[in-house]
Amino acid sequence: MTEKRKISTRKILNTIFTIALICCCIIALSSASKIEKTKTLSKIEIDISNGDKYRFLDDKKVMEMINDSGDVTHVPIGKLDARKMEQTIATSPWVKDAQVYIDNAQVMHLFITQRTPLTRIFESNGNSYYLDKTLSIMPLSDNYIYYTTVVTNVPQLKDDSAGRSMKGRILAVVKFIQANPFWMAQISHVTIDSGNTFVLVPLLGNQKIILGDTSMMKEKFDNLYVFYKKIFSRIGWDKYDVLDLRYKGQVIASPALPWKGPVDKAMANMSWTRSMVDSSLKANNVVIVKDTVRKTAAVKPVLAAPVKKIADKKKVALAKSKAAPAHKVIPARAKKVEKKKIEKKAEKKKNNNKNDKEKKKSPKYIYQKKTSN
Repeated sequence: MTEKRKISTRKILNTIFTIALICCCIIALSSASKIEKTKTLSKIEIDISNGDKYRFLDDKKVMEMINDSGDVTHVPIGKLDARKMEQTIATSPWVKDAQVYIDNAQVMHLFITQRTPLTRIFESNGNSYYLDKTLSIMPLSDNYIYYTTVVTNVPQLKDDSAGRSMKGRILAVVKFIQANPFWMAQISHVTIDSGNTFVLVPLLGNQKIILGDTSMMKEKFDNLYVFYKKIFSRIGWDKYDVLDLRYKGQVIASPALPWKGPVDKAMANMSWTRSMVDSSLKANNVVIVKDTVRKTAAVKPVLAAPVKKIADKKKVALAKSKAAPAHKVIPARAKKVEKKKIEKKAEKKKNNNKNDKEKKKSPKYIYQKKTSN
C-alpha cells in the first residue's frame, strides 16, 4: 500500500494570506483610482514655445479653447479627455503642435508650439495673411502684428497645385533675402507683376529691380551686389530707373536722364546719342573747331534772347566765318620744335657775327684791306 503525502498546514496558510493580500491591494488601488477620478484639477500650467518672439497665442486664448465645452477646472479628472483637448488646440491656425497630460498632483500641463511666419502676403484683391515654412496660411491677429518680409500684388492663391507652386516660389525668394543681412536691410519689399515676375523694391534708391523667376537666384543677387559696389558707389543711386537681372551674367540698367530735345531744327534731326555727346562736351567746356578739340573758359549763363536776335547773331557769325579763315591750331609738340629751330638760327647768327668781328681784328685782314685800297 502506498503512503499518503502529508499536506503542510503552514504552506496552505501562506497561500491563503498571499491571495488575500493581493485582493486587498487590488481593492485599494481601485478605490484610490475612483477617488482620484472624482477629484478636480488643482492647477493648469501652459507652456507656449517661442512665445516671447511670436505672440499670436497667450494663456487666455488657450484657456478659451479648452473651456469651449465647459470650465475644465470644475470637471472631475476622470471625465477630462486630454486627447480631445490636444485636437481642439491643434485646430488653431497659429498652433503647430499641442500636448496635454495630467500628473499625479492633479496638475494639467499644456505644451504648445506656435507656427513660425516667414512672410506677409498682400493679395491683389485686398486679402492679407502670413505664410509659414510648411506653406500653411496663418491669419492676422487682432492683438498682435509680426513684422517680416512683405510680398505685395500676389494673385489669389488657391489650395491647388498652381497655388502651392506660387507659394513655394515666394518662400524661396523670401528665404534667400532673409538669409543675407545686406539684402534684409536693402530690400524694402517684394512685388509680383502681371506676368508673375518677381520685382524687388529697394530701401535705398528708387530703382525697379526685375528679378524674374527663382532660377539662378544666387547668381542674380551676386550680379546686383557687384553692380552696387562698382557702379552705384561711383555715379550715385539716382542715375537708373530699372535694373533687370533676368539675363545670365549681366545687369541691364535703364537710365533716368531728365533730357529734353534741342530747339534748333538741325540738332533736332540728329540722333539721341549725338545729342547726348554734345551735351556732355558743353558741360565739360569743350568746343570743336574743324575737328580740333580745345578747352575754353567757363562761360556765365545768359538769359535766352528772342528768336529774331538769335537769328541775326547767327547770320553775323556766318559772314565772319566766310570773310576770315579759321586760324590753324598748332599742336604743342609742333610749337616746341619750331621754337628750337628759331633758337638754333639765332645762335648760328650770333656765332657768325662773332667770327666776323674777330676776323676784322686779325693782322692778315688789316693788311689785305690796306693793299686793296
